[in-house]
Amino acid sequence: MSKSYRLVAALIMISCVWSTKASEQTHEVMWTASVSPPFHIVDGDFAQQGVCDALVQSFQKAMPNVRHRVDYLPQLRIGMLWENEQNLCFPCMIYREDNPYTLITYSEPTHSYPSHGIITRPQLVDELVQKYGNPVSLEALLRDQKYRFIQPVGRMYGDLQQLIDEHAVGTSQHVILNSDNANTAMLSMILRERSDFTIDYPMIKAYFESMESGELAFLPIAELIGDEVLGAVACTRNSWGEESIRLINQVIPEIQADPNFQRAVKQWLDPIQP
Repeated sequence: MSKSYRLVAALIMISCVWSTKASEQTHEVMWTASVSPPFHIVDGDFAQQGVCDALVQSFQKAMPNVRHRVDYLPQLRIGMLWENEQNLCFPCMIYREDNPYTLITYSEPTHSYPSHGIITRPQLVDELVQKYGNPVSLEALLRDQKYRFIQPVGRMYGDLQQLIDEHAVGTSQHVILNSDNANTAMLSMILRERSDFTIDYPMIKAYFESMESGELAFLPIAELIGDEVLGAVACTRNSWGEESIRLINQVIPEIQADPNFQRAVKQWLDPIQP
């Protein structure tokens, strides 16, 4: 190979590297977060230490050549922006391999969650177990329509959503809460007997009990036994979103090894005794 040929080849390689870096520098990932501790925590002793806070921080660290912006929005607003095909990425979405959503595209999984369960008052545990089993049959519980089910507005429950739509939505026993810190507010309402149960992760219960006075109970759901719940980044399904996901996927192994993210996972997502 002649010297001139090697020089041209080297210049081409340098140009390609520079082009890639320049492309990254012009790309901005617009992260959206909702005030939903312990996913995102905006105040108090654990401010900015939620599991999804740490995930976004790790992506910012791993992608220094990409611009990052974080906006806090209600979950319902995030859904409306996706419907309008606005560019945004939600850092902690339940990963669906078959992806039933036409408006979003997923990254590779970033972490896993303990399964959803029933969160209720301790005084109701024996009654619910006697009627619906342990683990609880969610379908039987919802069909009975005796107990008030509360959830934050815009909250979706993956494979359980069909049961909720069929047996709860539109009934007098279905309570939708639209407020800041909805997770904390709905658990307070359960303790005050203004509602009877919700469906969520054990870490929601653990966070509430660490910040508020009052003890709750967690019951596993029969329909989820054996299921693995994976988390991933979800971005708008368009050319911007595809490029964002490409860049995100490149650094996921680095994210998973980041001590800051590992700390948050250990704090909030390690198996918690219900």
